Amino acid sequence: MTGPLITTPVKPGIHARCGATVLTGHAEGLRARVDLVPLNRAGEIHVLCAGLNTYTLTRDGLVHRDAGRIAGTALTGPVLAEHACHRQVPADQRATTTPTITPRTEGIPY
Repeated sequence: MTGPLITTPVKPGIHARCGATVLTGHAEGLRARVDLVPLNRAGEIHVLCAGLNTYTLTRDGLVHRDAGRIAGTALTGPVLAEHACHRQVPADQRATTTPTITPRTEGIPY
């Protein structure tokens, strides 16, 4: 039994039914099992329309994303979807891992 609104560190594991690698833990009292694929904004909207929850991965564990947290910018970290067996995330719904800022090299004396 977990205490009210407890958040635990995530643990990697294998889902017993489908064999997928997932992260499990408690997010503010909710038992959470999430896929490892980070989502972009379109991916999060698609997942929410499918009736699944989304979470932000932080140093302390998973944080459940409600309407206020989705609209806000306070949480940083990858957005992960609740696990659903055999669900594939299309490439256009995955978060990019390339940096958004290109380094400036002009005018550097070395």
